Amino acid sequence: MGSLHDYIIEITAQHDALKPFAPENGQPLRFRIGDAVIYTNDAGLQFRRRVTGFYRPAEPSGLYARGARYLLNSSSPWMPISESSLRPDDSA
Repeated sequence: MGSLHDYIIEITAQHDALKPFAPENGQPLRFRIGDAVIYTNDAGLQFRRRVTGFYRPAEPSGLYARGARYLLNSSSPWMPISESSLRPDDSA
């Protein structure tokens, strides 16, 4: 891989071939706008959040190809989060 652009093209092609994530794989998204969730970051820290929207890029996106679908009410509301990093917040 020579560049970030090449990387995005490669993982987007893998995503398009395998369709590993909802909704492309025929499964519905697990969460809806307004749902209370617990987000676990890469360091294992957990945060109570709400789903504020869905990430739908107009151009090929490495984040989308890696499963990022959700936008949350956070200090980085533009950064999409993968479903695998979320679980329902039953205490809400």
